[in-house]
Amino acid sequence: MINNIAFAWIGPVFFVSLGTVLVFDAQLALEVLPQSLILFAGLFIGQILSAGLAARYIGHFDKPSSLLIGLGMLGRAELAFVVLDIAYVQYQIISLQAFYCLMLTACLLNLSVPLCIRWWKTNHLPM
Repeated sequence: MINNIAFAWIGPVFFVSLGTVLVFDAQLALEVLPQSLILFAGLFIGQILSAGLAARYIGHFDKPSSLLIGLGMLGRAELAFVVLDIAYVQYQIISLQAFYCLMLTACLLNLSVPLCIRWWKTNHLPM
């Protein structure tokens, strides 16, 4: 019941309401693109390493499975969207440039998940 309410009613309403207050500025997005790419690269490597190493040494998974777990943890940017909504939209405690940088980074992390898992499948699954 709670999952139904959270994922079918409340979740979509939040993302729709967040999307209605955002105005995309292509000029500003291009301006913060280098910072977003650097932040994306650092988070990409850090998240894969932290989740993969935890799976390997704490969960005792084999190396390919640990890598898959690390890749699967890249797409956890939903909380980032919630925090950005609070920090910029509701309370304006971060600048517009910081908001765009963090939003682009979160989007890149979410987009990288299916691409990386597809790469993993072609390289680590037996044919």
